[in-house]
Amino acid sequence: MLEIKEEFKKLIPSLTTEEFKQLEDNCMAEGIREKILTWKGFIIDGHNRYEIAKRWDLDYETENKHFESEYDVKVWMIDNQKGRRNLTDGWKYKLATMKKEILSKKGKKTQGTRTDLLSTIDKKLKPNNTQKIIADELGWSTGKVAMADVVFKKATPEIQEKVLSNEVSINEAYKDVKKEEKKKNFEEKRELFAKEVKPENLEQKIILGDSIKVLPTLEKQSYDLLLSDPPYGMNFKSGWSNKNKIENDKLIDTVSLFEDVLKESVPLLKDNAHFYLFGNIDYINDIKPIIEKYLTLKNILIWDRKVIGMGDLKTYGNSYDIIYFGYNKVWKDLNGTRDRDLLSYSRVDPLKNIHPTEKPLNILEYLIKKSSNENDKILEPFAGGGSTLLACKNLNRLATGIEIEEKYYNLIKEKI
Repeated sequence: MLEIKEEFKKLIPSLTTEEFKQLEDNCMAEGIREKILTWKGFIIDGHNRYEIAKRWDLDYETENKHFESEYDVKVWMIDNQKGRRNLTDGWKYKLATMKKEILSKKGKKTQGTRTDLLSTIDKKLKPNNTQKIIADELGWSTGKVAMADVVFKKATPEIQEKVLSNEVSINEAYKDVKKEEKKKNFEEKRELFAKEVKPENLEQKIILGDSIKVLPTLEKQSYDLLLSDPPYGMNFKSGWSNKNKIENDKLIDTVSLFEDVLKESVPLLKDNAHFYLFGNIDYINDIKPIIEKYLTLKNILIWDRKVIGMGDLKTYGNSYDIIYFGYNKVWKDLNGTRDRDLLSYSRVDPLKNIHPTEKPLNILEYLIKKSSNENDKILEPFAGGGSTLLACKNLNRLATGIEIEEKYYNLIKEKI
């Protein structure tokens, strides 16, 4: 009785039900004409014919083949299948990769005594050449081999079987894998971003003083995020000026101060630091060029305040502000999923403000989470009412805020 070695049998693509039935009918009508090939008593060609012979008690002949090693048997079996059958692309790839692995193992085992041919094979089988070797053998592009690699490493067993049976093409299966990967990655990012942060009561740093003088004293290239609400041209009692009120609230004065502060802030940022600077659409022509002079502007976000502001009652009411967003020198990906550039957060109730332009805590926390991680350092040169520092405390970030007015400085100290 002949023996069946599973390691050998798995090298032979399975027949479909229809193909097996056709072979069985032929054997019943004409007998088993082809010899069953063996090596040391194990079948290496003719597994299906042997099964049919046993089922129907049919006669068959055998022929023993000579090979020096099991490695050589397997390589022969693979080449024999490729030469005798109309294989699907899935099976062509699978056999080619199995042959590569067999030759690689043989090369390692015979290291030191290998022939020049085996040395050449081993060199070709280095990881960076694997796809090209398989592509050359199959007459494929390396791109198609790369797709097959993904399918047979990451696709479900059901999809792999469909590729082997040609129910699904390699290209279709690859797209399915990448789609699932993208979906899984999206869900993981969303869940991680939404995960509640447990505040650890990290100490926040608030400094009383003029930002232009304070900023040069801080550590260079140490901050992961610049998040600020600069007070340019807004006609209110300033959070950075020690005057009671700016004379006529001249835009040119406040814009000039904004540039001076920004210029001193940039050296403190890491190369991949992000920035968010709140603004008003009315001053975009004055502010945008200054930002682009020192930083890389990526987007201008729209903050929908959900209420109509004061102004001309005969026309449309203004209900949004803008937020300049970008990075210092090197881009780093945002946390979470890809969100819209329209952010809807209700403004702070004016009756509850401790500062004229106080920003809601929830929008600050959102921006901080998008562009930083726990224990990162956040810079706020215009601390105002201290909302940025409180948001950082809630999210386990380390904020450094600067406030020139002692009144707000003291309020912030109480808040954090």
